[in-house]
This record gives sequence, structure tokens and C-alpha cells, in this order.
Amino acid sequence: MQDIRQIRNQLLASCDWTQLVDAPLSDAQRATWSTYRQALRDITEGVIDPEEVIWPDRPNTELRGTQ
Repeated sequence: MQDIRQIRNQLLASCDWTQLVDAPLSDAQRATWSTYRQALRDITEGVIDPEEVIWPDRPNTELRGTQ
């Protein structure tokens, strides 16, 4: 279970920037990332077999102003 938490924490840290006020994301994109981050936080609930954890898909969003 510790390995799952470690991976989860790394994934959360890698997308912390998505929740910053000045992140170049639309409100909808920020909400998508927020949902993903909540799924990561909930990942350890109800886990019986750590080998069968189903990780949420990381959002694929284009940044505003980079098109």
C-alpha cells in the first residue's frame, strides 16, 4: 500500500500547477484536472490487492495560448 501512496503522491505533485490561479487553463480544464486529482487521492480506498489498482487517466489538455 505504501508503494501506491508513493506513486499517487508523485502524480499529484506533478500536476499541482494545474490548480494555481494563474495556470494557463480554462475553467473546464481546471475542473477536469481537479477531478483527476480527487480520483488520485481516493485511489487507496477499498484496495484489496495493490497489484490490481486501476489508475485514473491523466487529462490531456492543451494549454491556452499555445496553439
